[in-house]
Amino acid sequence: METTGPDPEDETFVGARPQDESNFPPAYDQAAVGRVVAADLQIMNIELLGAHFERADDGQPIPSHAIEPPEPPQLGIARPEWTLDEDAGRLGCIFTFVTSFPNETDREPYQLIARFRLEYTVTPGVELAETDVDQFVHWNALFNAWPYWREYLTSTVNRAGLPRFVAPVMGVPKQQL
Repeated sequence: METTGPDPEDETFVGARPQDESNFPPAYDQAAVGRVVAADLQIMNIELLGAHFERADDGQPIPSHAIEPPEPPQLGIARPEWTLDEDAGRLGCIFTFVTSFPNETDREPYQLIARFRLEYTVTPGVELAETDVDQFVHWNALFNAWPYWREYLTSTVNRAGLPRFVAPVMGVPKQQL
């Protein structure tokens, strides 16, 4: 049986883009994340599916450093896509990360977008609740993907000769008492 997560055409973002606060991301449920992670899922693979880097001074033979971003970049994460195939014992997730370096003009001076796919094995014979899988994808799988995104962002920004920027480490949500 195959279960699919949220509609990938829904361009809801956390961070740099507007989001629907009512259901994305879901409230952190430590018990749900722990039930799925500890007992039934193991990471198999993380792949870069695609990336796009754009800069406003791309047509100039001599770069203009006058368009250096005046403020820190905005980091965004699109609503993740996921599919659970219990028959095959696999969960697949896709995350799209967006980083924009804003300026005073209509055009962002630099923007980097990257998509990563994460694959997990599921313990044979286990039936997972859709809400538990959704918790796992939004919290644990995101934690698994974040270091790959940070490295890709940092190395691309450095290769492009842009002002140094290191994305923050992702923290664990505080459990409400």
